[in-house]
Amino acid sequence: MKRILPAIGLGAWFLARSLASCTGPGNDYSEYRRLPEGGWRYSDTLCFNPVHSDSLCAGNLVVAFSHDDSYPYSDLWLEVLSEEVEVSGGGIMPRRDTLHLRLADRYVIWAGHGLGPTYQFADTLPLRIHESGSAVRIKHIMRVDTLAGINQVGLFFVPF
Repeated sequence: MKRILPAIGLGAWFLARSLASCTGPGNDYSEYRRLPEGGWRYSDTLCFNPVHSDSLCAGNLVVAFSHDDSYPYSDLWLEVLSEEVEVSGGGIMPRRDTLHLRLADRYVIWAGHGLGPTYQFADTLPLRIHESGSAVRIKHIMRVDTLAGINQVGLFFVPF
């Protein structure tokens, strides 16, 4: 009996250490915005202001959103406007990224994950150096005035 107790304690210690090592760097900033039930209008630009623990932070921006079965298209086009710090000159340059997200295949099977009628989808933008507090703007650039079926849009900043 005396030999079993230290073995159980040692096993519990190894289990706790292995679970603690499974956590990644996490994200430095995340925020979601709920869209109106009437739809996301073409003129509505969502503005996020990621704040980091450091004034300049290198990492990836991740755009995420959720949609339901009423979304009428198999893809989504988004425009992400941000400011990036130049490494060489130290100045700030505007950066415009266009995301083309394929949400469904030709058999209309959704690519996102989720429970029930809501699906979540995310895409990562290339590496950038982001100044804490500078604005990141997201808008849809679909060829409709009001986009139905998108429930919320979010932004994550994952530092290196």
